[in-house]
Amino acid sequence: MKISKQQLTARGVAQQSGLDVFSSIINYTGEYINWGNGSTVAFNSTTYGTSAANPHTDALINNPPSVINAWYTYKTNGLPYSSADAPYSADAGYVFSGIEIGGNPSFCGAYQKLSLIVGKKYEITIEKYQNTTVGVFSIQVYTPSDNDFTLVSSETYSEPTIVTSASSFKTTFTAVSSNDIFLVSYTTSFSASMDSGTISKFSIKEQQEYLVPIYASDVFGNAHNVLRLNAGNTIPADET
Repeated sequence: MKISKQQLTARGVAQQSGLDVFSSIINYTGEYINWGNGSTVAFNSTTYGTSAANPHTDALINNPPSVINAWYTYKTNGLPYSSADAPYSADAGYVFSGIEIGGNPSFCGAYQKLSLIVGKKYEITIEKYQNTTVGVFSIQVYTPSDNDFTLVSSETYSEPTIVTSASSFKTTFTAVSSNDIFLVSYTTSFSASMDSGTISKFSIKEQQEYLVPIYASDVFGNAHNVLRLNAGNTIPADET
């Protein structure tokens, strides 16, 4: 009896494993951040004030988020920064405000302790209800490190003036700890009055990757697996 050592027959049928060609499909599932409008998921009623050099990590260290998926807020309240209004939740979403006086910017923000799977990749989506004049949102993820917090990822989000148009922004990060911190901050160079922007939605979903075999149609319209030859392998003649 002849035993074929060929990888494929003359009719294109696989005779060895591992010849299938796969395509990767990315899907995002679950919801890992607690959000809603002002009537469903509100910001913490107490806002932490700071004038530290790094107001973001100062808020995390001195007003740590002890409850998973609860919102905590902060704002600058003196030099070297201008004083910002506290972020607040409303029916339209979450409102962030700021002003720059005498060249001194202001910052305000909100943060939430998450429950994640270490090493998994996550996608962050934010949707702005109304674009601001010159304001900039910063989307950051921190991980606890001893008595400090280490920055895992940071992206900024700003757009030209569009008074009533909604828009969205996406970025990804890989969880370093099971309780990484999501933080959104807002600053502006506008000096005439308080400048504000509203975020109508936050979303953090886990990335799932699936491999599916690739098919192609022949001249008759029949579907067939797409196969490949293993690189470097020879195809010897059939042997007995």
